[in-house]
Order: sequence, then structure tokens, then C-alpha cells
Amino acid sequence: MAELYGERGEIPESEFCESWTARTFSLARSAFETVTRSAEQDTGVAATGDDFCYIDYVCDPDLGPVGVVRIKSAEVSTPDSAEVLGAVAEGVQEFVMSHHRVTWPVCGEHDRGLHVGYFQETAVWECSGGTTDGHVVRAIDPAVQP
Repeated sequence: MAELYGERGEIPESEFCESWTARTFSLARSAFETVTRSAEQDTGVAATGDDFCYIDYVCDPDLGPVGVVRIKSAEVSTPDSAEVLGAVAEGVQEFVMSHHRVTWPVCGEHDRGLHVGYFQETAVWECSGGTTDGHVVRAIDPAVQP
């Protein structure tokens, strides 16, 4: 909210709600491109297609100016870029696993499927293997170093 306020200043509630949802949708579309590119490079299988509706944006007139952004069936209710990236990564991961029967991504050290986590405000892939409580394998966005 602070970022949005910093960008736009004080605005009416309805305009704020529309901006909030538009920002979340824009972040989700960008995250989708990043994550699907990574999935396709790592697995060699298509992570997109007509079989799966990834990102859906619905503005219900009964709910007022607030829209809903969904990745698969999960609602993305934050304009925080790391959280949006994590939600999109989970949706793409679910598709790759259910549609192609491929575990993605996998920890090279422990040969286990990874899970979304957050480290220093960065969305990361985490492994639960090893003798400790697990470890961060890499950032979900390959261009970011956690």
C-alpha cells in the first residue's frame, strides 16, 4: 500500500481499489512470463496451453471497484511482487506436475521437489531435504540473487 500511495498520493477509495487490482494483475502477468520460461527451460515441456487457465481477472459489479486476480484456483490478494511471484510459481508448478507428470523444480542435492518460500523479501524455491530445516535452492526469478 505504501508503494501505491507513494506513486499516486491520496486518491478516492474506488480509484485506489481499481489501482490495487490492476497492479496485482500486471505483476501476475509479468511473474507468469518469468516462471513459465524457467519451467520450460528446466523441464523441456510446455508450461502453457489451452488446457490451463493461469491468470484470471474478474471485476464483479456487485463487489464494487475491487477486482479479483486468480492464479489457477488461488486468489492473489496482494500487490507485493514477491508474494505474487510465489503464488504464480505455485500455480505453474501445479500445472506442470498434474498435466505433464513432471516434478518441477527439483533440488539437485537431495533429488526432492521444491516448495515456494520467502527469504529476505524474495520469492525462492526451498528444499526440505538435509539434516537441518531445509535450505534455499534459488530465487524463483533467475535474474534475482537471494
